[in-house]
Amino acid sequence: MTIRFLPGKGYDCNLYIIEGRDPILVDAGTGDLTQNILKELAHLDERVRTIVLTHRHYDHVGGANVLMKSLGAKAFIHEFDAEVVGNGDRWGTMSEMFNRGVDAIDVSPIKAGHVFSTGDHTLKVLHTPGHSSGSICLYDESTKDLISGDTVFVGGVGRWDLPSGDFDELVRSVHALRKLDVRSIYPGHGPCGLGNGNEQIAEALSYLGES
Repeated sequence: MTIRFLPGKGYDCNLYIIEGRDPILVDAGTGDLTQNILKELAHLDERVRTIVLTHRHYDHVGGANVLMKSLGAKAFIHEFDAEVVGNGDRWGTMSEMFNRGVDAIDVSPIKAGHVFSTGDHTLKVLHTPGHSSGSICLYDESTKDLISGDTVFVGGVGRWDLPSGDFDELVRSVHALRKLDVRSIYPGHGPCGLGNGNEQIAEALSYLGES
């Protein structure tokens, strides 16, 4: 699977372009870097028409409206995070923490097991609550690549002390990821874990006090 990595800067999360006949953009950032993102997308042979948001937080969804309008794309998010994003809830999206507002975003809700296709690869939605109630990861079983959002980072996990976060749910989610065979992880912040995904997930469990 060809994944183009757009590293986050400042408060922005990492973004990923999954290339193919029907490319997919994962996450949208705060909106501060949207013009740079559009320039990157302009290099693709095909237009991005699908944006997958890994969870509700402003640093991942703030740029969605402009990207959707510019690309003619639809945005998808887990059903448990869809309402607060769809309503532009300042506390639910944590835009208040960034001293920002967020407009309502016309998102399409999805559930665990939903499959996205680039035409070359399929990405299965894994519901991994804990960082937020609707946090998801995307897993390509053929390449064993995991786009992990803010569930698992290289060297740690996402916070569980924000609205709808839950420590016990996060532990269960990381245990579930541990059952997968993961070659590489592509997290929402920080560096990617290329070739050592299983080890990174095991380290995340250790960080949580689990084994």
